[in-house]
Amino acid sequence: MGDTRAVRTLSFLVVTLAIYLLLWQLLSRFFDFPEYYYARLIELLGIGLFAALFLFTPMDFDEMGILVPKRVLFRSLALGGGAALCLVALLAGASFFLRGKVSFSLHVRGDIARITYFAVAPLQEILAKSVMLYSFEAVFGGRHPHIANLMSALTFGAFHVVYGIRMMVLAMLLCLITGWIFRRVRCVWGCALTHFAFGFLPLCFGFA
Repeated sequence: MGDTRAVRTLSFLVVTLAIYLLLWQLLSRFFDFPEYYYARLIELLGIGLFAALFLFTPMDFDEMGILVPKRVLFRSLALGGGAALCLVALLAGASFFLRGKVSFSLHVRGDIARITYFAVAPLQEILAKSVMLYSFEAVFGGRHPHIANLMSALTFGAFHVVYGIRMMVLAMLLCLITGWIFRRVRCVWGCALTHFAFGFLPLCFGFA
């Protein structure tokens, strides 16, 4: 049963990524869609992947880290908040070093500034951790957690191909960090807090 689950899980992941890459190439050839729309396409396909796993593989919702006890939730948010505070200190230091002062503003340019990012970051972390990382853990049978995290990060980065190599690498690094948080505390919500901080705060400090 475990081998069948692993094969199905890996197949769904590969098919989902292949569909995204094919759609990206097809749509970009005929339409000039903003990058924002491709991010929504990733999320729609991720939801489809979640549905496929739900229908065709056994899912352990406790291990997926979505519904957790309050104690686990608070520990996860503390880790995520700690990572966010470390980022603030790093950005403030970089801003002071490069400009001679700390520049900060909540009025940032681009679609990421929209209120929807408060929902987008948690959704992407559910897809990255409760779907992708959880799936690779199933593929490796619960063994080699660091390799599962690396594979999840590479897959997450591949989904950001439309943004270019720099964003792909940054997405991979973010996924590795949130993967470490998820491995420490089996809860996706602290990961979502870190994801939001890393996606939003650099723009507030003037780093595009």
